[in-house]
This record gives sequence, structure tokens and C-alpha cells, in this order.
Amino acid sequence: MCARNFNGGAPRPFIRNGDISIAQFKEWFPKEFLAQLTNFYSCGNYGDPAFAQDCLEIFQYVRDANPTCRLALHTNGGMRNEEWWSKLAPVIGSVSNSNVVFGIDGFEGKHEQYRRNTKFSKVIDNMEAFIKAGGVARVDSLVFKHNEDDIETLEYFLLGKGVQKVNFVSTARFYDLDKFAVQDLDGNYEYDLEPATRSEYKKVPNKALDSLLDDDVRYEVISKASIKPKCMEDQGIYVDPYGNILSCCLIGSDYLEEPLKETLPIHTLRNLTVQNTKDMLKDIGVPNCKDGILSKDIILWEHMGNYWHGDNKCMTCVKACSKTIFNTTKNIS
Repeated sequence: MCARNFNGGAPRPFIRNGDISIAQFKEWFPKEFLAQLTNFYSCGNYGDPAFAQDCLEIFQYVRDANPTCRLALHTNGGMRNEEWWSKLAPVIGSVSNSNVVFGIDGFEGKHEQYRRNTKFSKVIDNMEAFIKAGGVARVDSLVFKHNEDDIETLEYFLLGKGVQKVNFVSTARFYDLDKFAVQDLDGNYEYDLEPATRSEYKKVPNKALDSLLDDDVRYEVISKASIKPKCMEDQGIYVDPYGNILSCCLIGSDYLEEPLKETLPIHTLRNLTVQNTKDMLKDIGVPNCKDGILSKDIILWEHMGNYWHGDNKCMTCVKACSKTIFNTTKNIS
């Protein structure tokens, strides 16, 4: 369901492998900049930050520059070995609610249906090593039809392993689809993912997907939306592996993505949303860390506020930072 792959199979052409080296990071993020942060959070749009070659060294650099900053990492936890996770624990620490969030979507055999190419037992071993070394672990667990009956048992199991909190997350990625076909690397059908049926974990959009493909309906929805931008509330920025600085990770995804060729309504709406963001970014600009931006005292995206008001709002901001599409902006993956 992630836009990184064709229905969970082969990666899309726009995906470029890459990570930030410790040398690049030190150049892009001066210690003076890091020292004034209250939160440093690493979560991959298309990959996993724990795969980055210098992940541990980067977090150590940030911690040295800012001993009181919250450090957090979101990961599927299926990579590296127990020794590496043990080393990460004291670096992340527990100050200011620092933690690592592991994505665990059910027990073995169910977890892997969405977390492709991971192994439940490996994730648990790594997480336990992190916890035993003093790390604070939390879990985000996406709820689907295939794992919703295990919610209470999974929570009990994870808390017993020393996890601080388990957050069961409703996913909005189905929109109003009743299933999503998963393919292998060759494009062959394997199985379906289906949305949760339990009411507390089922996301029901305010507008039918097909209706939003109508230009007039979409225009009315966007023009009436009331956006409360989280990026302004948090005073945060998102930096991708190539040094591009965006207002949030969702805008960052739109910036890199190319049109989806699939013909389902959800793909058509995705293409419209991505193009809308690209048009906005052409106007407001995309600064890059390579230009020493984070060493300067400047205002980023002076005109972005124009896309939170009026009839030409940012569609991604409407979806993520208003209650127009869903009645809540929380627990939307």
C-alpha cells in the first residue's frame, strides 16, 4: 500500500537508494542548529532510518550536541543485530521522552503480511536487546482485518517484553476500498489486505472516493477546509536523504513521487494530490541543506501560508491537517 512499491511488490522507478552519511550530516546540521532543537525524530518515508549506514553515529552526534533533546526513531526493527540495538539504547536514552518506536503488526505470519520482508522473531529479538540495554521502546501497530482479533493478546505479549506502550493505529490508506491486492516482485497476485472491521479501528471518510474525483466536488471540499498546520504548531521541518528541506514528511513524499499508472480511483486521487503539491513547491521553493540553509537565520517558505487559505489550498494539508476527509487528524498512518 506504500507508494514505494507496485502493490507491495517491485519498487517504483522514482525510488533512489541513498542515505545521509555522518560526514554529510555534520556539514548539513551544525551543532549550533542541533543545540536549539527540542525534538529530533527519524522516520523513513520509503525506507527505514535504521538501515542508514551511519545511523548510530548520527544519533550520537545529535546527542553530543544536545543532551536534553528528545531523540526518537521509527523502525520496523527487522535489520541489524542485537549488538547494534544494544549500542543504540544508551545513545537514544530516555531524556525528554526519547524512545524507539517499533512497527509490529501482529504475531508471526500476520505481521509479515504488511511488513514485507521482515521476520517477527527477528524484530522481537532486536527490540528486547534494545530494552535490556536501557532503551525505551514503544510499538505502533497497524490494524487490519487479518490481525484485529489479536489486538489484546498482542498488547499483553509486548508489554510483557518491556514495551512502554502499544499504540494500535487505524490506517487511512484503504480510503473506501474494501481490499487491496498485494503482488510479488514480478507483478503476480499473492493475497489481499483488507481494512479492519472493528468500528474503533475502521476509518470511514467523510467523502466517497469517487466523489472527490469530480472537479466541482473537490473544489468545494478544498475551499471549505479549515487547515491547522501541524508544521507551524510544532515549528518543525522535514529533511529527506538528499538534503531537501520540506515542511513535513507528507509534502516530502509528494515532492519525490511520480504519477501512478494504476487506474483505481485511489491512485487517480493520489496523482492529483501529488501534482497539486508539486505546483505549490514550484511557487514557494525547495531549499537544500547543501546550501548551508540551517546555518542561516532565514524564514523558509514565506508564501506557504497562501496555500492554507482560500480556494487554492494544498490538498495534502487538507487531508492531513484538517477534519475535512476524516473526522480526526490523529492515528492516520
